[in-house]
Formats: sequence, C-alpha cells, structure tokens
Amino acid sequence: MLDLPASKDNQQTSVLIDQTSAGEIYMSKRAPQPTRTGQLAGAKIKIVGVYNQGLQEHIAIVNQGTVAQPLVGWSLIAERGNRRYAFPDDLILRPGMKVFIHSGQNALNNPPDHLFWTDEQMWSNRNDVALLFDYRGLEIDRCAYSHKRMLGHEAKRRKRLLDEGETWRLVDEPRPQARKIVRQERGTTGVRQSLR
Repeated sequence: MLDLPASKDNQQTSVLIDQTSAGEIYMSKRAPQPTRTGQLAGAKIKIVGVYNQGLQEHIAIVNQGTVAQPLVGWSLIAERGNRRYAFPDDLILRPGMKVFIHSGQNALNNPPDHLFWTDEQMWSNRNDVALLFDYRGLEIDRCAYSHKRMLGHEAKRRKRLLDEGETWRLVDEPRPQARKIVRQERGTTGVRQSLR
C-alpha cells in the first residue's frame, strides 16, 4: 500500500487493489469526515470545574447524559483571557466520561482524557468564565469562578461564538423580548384590562 500526501481537509490514501505484469493498480480512498453536531438529545455536557493551581491549570468537562457526544467543531473559551481551544475532531465523550483540558507550564498531554491546550497560563487568578460552545457557536455551558460579583446578571447572559475564519469573537445573545399578556377580568363594575 502506498500513502499519498494528505491534507487536513482532504485526507486521502491509496490502497493496492491488484498487481499485474504491467504494474500495480491502486485505488484512491478518502478518509471519512467526522460529523459536526450540536448537543444530542440524551447528552448533557457540563463544565464541572476550573482548576487554577499555579503552573498547572485545567478545566474538567463531563458527559452527565446517557448518549455519547462527538465534540467535532466544539470550542472552549477563557473569557477574560480571550483565548480559544478547539476540541480534536476524533473526541467523543461517552456517558460518564470526563476530559481535562490542560494549560500552564506543567500542562499534561495524555489523550483521550488529558488534552493539552497551551503552556501559557490561560485562567485569571482572580476570576474568569469558562464557556463551552458547540460547532454552531451556541453556548452549551459555562463555569464562573472566584468573585461572587462575576456570578451576577451579566455573567449569566448567554454568549454566542462567531467564527470568522482565522478570527473569532464573542457576542451577547439578545435578551428575550418580554411578552405582553392581556387579561380581562370581569368584576361588578365591568371589564378591566391588566398587563402582566
């Protein structure tokens, strides 16, 4: 079998299918591409902790659901540090499986459970928010730590990850529009309308 050059987007190999007196016959075989998906029904992907311990930091993410979840195209964001980690295309979180994403000078790299992000410090020593996004940029989960003020109203606003090729940015999801509910009440003096 002869391996042809492969690119990340178009992994291709050649497979020997026959040998003749004129030479060998090869068939091109394309590697299957992983399927991008949002959070599946039955999967429950959660950030269960941000551990900021000196030279070694890590985020723990677990599947608390009953269905395996592929993380193709998913991202983890350090909001204050404005940094993004892209999950490997072959990572599938089985039910109950926990994965750790490491950063810092003593960061581990032991796939599939311990994944290396960078040897830089990613997480603020005072407070930060870890945000988990699916491939569409929809926020799946978040974990804020340290200051109680970080857990206020603005920290709870959902974010959206806009992937713009080589760059990306976070934007606030629009606030839900308040709906007017008109209710009529009948009393002894006639009909009264009230807004809720």
